[in-house]
Amino acid sequence: MLTIKDIMNPNLKNKESELILPERTKLRDISINTIQSVIHEYINVTDESGMLVGAVKTERLYYLVLKQKESEFMQILDSMDSGIIAIDRDTRVYYVNYAYARILGVNISKILGRYLSVIEPEASLLDVLKTGKSQYVQDKLVKSVNAYVDTDMHPLIEEGKIVGAFSIFTDVTNINKLHNEVQRITEVAEEYNRQIQAKEILEQQKIIGESKVYLDCVNKALKVAPTDTMVLLRGENGVGKEVISNIIKEKCARSNKPFVTVNCSAIPNSLIESELFGYEEGAFTGASKGGKMGKFQLADGGTLFLDEIGDMPYEMQAKLLRVLQEGEIERVGRQERIAVDVRVIAATNKNLEKMVSEEKFREDLYYRLNVVSIHIPPLRERGNDVLLLTDYFLKKYCEKYHRELDIDRRVYHCFLQYNWPGNVRELINVIESAVILCDGRTINLNDIPEAIRTAYREKTQAKDKVEQRYTFGDRTLKEEVEEFERELILHTIEKFGGDKEKAIQALGLSKRSVYRKIAKNGTRN
Repeated sequence: MLTIKDIMNPNLKNKESELILPERTKLRDISINTIQSVIHEYINVTDESGMLVGAVKTERLYYLVLKQKESEFMQILDSMDSGIIAIDRDTRVYYVNYAYARILGVNISKILGRYLSVIEPEASLLDVLKTGKSQYVQDKLVKSVNAYVDTDMHPLIEEGKIVGAFSIFTDVTNINKLHNEVQRITEVAEEYNRQIQAKEILEQQKIIGESKVYLDCVNKALKVAPTDTMVLLRGENGVGKEVISNIIKEKCARSNKPFVTVNCSAIPNSLIESELFGYEEGAFTGASKGGKMGKFQLADGGTLFLDEIGDMPYEMQAKLLRVLQEGEIERVGRQERIAVDVRVIAATNKNLEKMVSEEKFREDLYYRLNVVSIHIPPLRERGNDVLLLTDYFLKKYCEKYHRELDIDRRVYHCFLQYNWPGNVRELINVIESAVILCDGRTINLNDIPEAIRTAYREKTQAKDKVEQRYTFGDRTLKEEVEEFERELILHTIEKFGGDKEKAIQALGLSKRSVYRKIAKNGTRN
């Protein structure tokens, strides 16, 4: 229940007043007649020891005591967990409970008895008072206390007239936190399930990979598989775009229908139209008797995988676009169109965006194909997947060539360091070659291609050189820097055949600075 302490101003003391009230006095216990008899502007307030601790404006106290007397239900509202504020027809705040102060982090004395239109002119409660229409605001953030509240606002009506309005504030911060935590845990569980599903798919189809970047790629393929949308697979040569296309095919509604693959880069420009759309008998010299069905017709009802789409001739791209838009083909030598129902998956290792800007690939076809784009990571970004793939293909080719081999750990380390420009395809070739050529029972560095060994040696030597260079020993950092400068100056002078003028220009230093460092560090002339 509200007391004098809740509404007093502690900064006002020793005001001229014939009435003094203890700070613990409840507003409901104050007599209206007592306040009416006060002639001074303020009433002083004391604590239990009788010391002055503040003052309250007489008119404000009279207004609030009067409202307390009029509203018998306020004692009930004081005990509620929801925050409540009430204003009269003049927007003056005549009631605030303690829950309101706690939820919104405000001091009751700052608002009680004051005009809401003055202290918070943008308050929604003022609109309710003006229009007489209730409002409900959900999950409003109170930045000052970092809390979320639901606000239920209603007008107060007596005899058909609006006499005030009130708001009920419910703190939903903990509910929101619980909801967010449940949502977070759900998302974690879903992500975990997706990872498990991806691994199961990989195991079922004997696809090797556990790195997050590769599992994310597989998850994306699994998401898009049940739909009929077009998919564009992006990635370098040898990353396994056909593997991802097979995952999509196996998990789509067309899985038991034809899956036809076309390598756009392997078909001569003069034949690609007839390969895709087919031709009629006599359409051109050498045409088969009775004509021939094209890849689109062969894939009708199923999936067509257009590999190396970036190599498709520019003039052919317009015809492909029309087929994708209209779902109809025209066989070479035939005017009548044939309806086809085909899902298209395209793949490329080219930068299509650059090709579009250079007008080597049609922009409209690019956007038609690029509905869902899946990037397949190169082997060098897949971490320890290279070791899993190595073991898998070692076992495969040992069985094929009837050999029992293992791999020296230095080869594993070498494979992890190598950049694999040819990706998985290159790794497969390296393993097969090593299985065939290995003379002993263990594949070592001598059994792998010289290019890979050379790259490994260069990286190892560079690392050793860096470690050696930056091992200070007994020298200070300053001495190390001076030694580095000496080596750099010496190397640059030698590079220019002893011509110091050219060396100075290349180093970007002043002549004076270079000669000073030469003299200081003892660099030979």
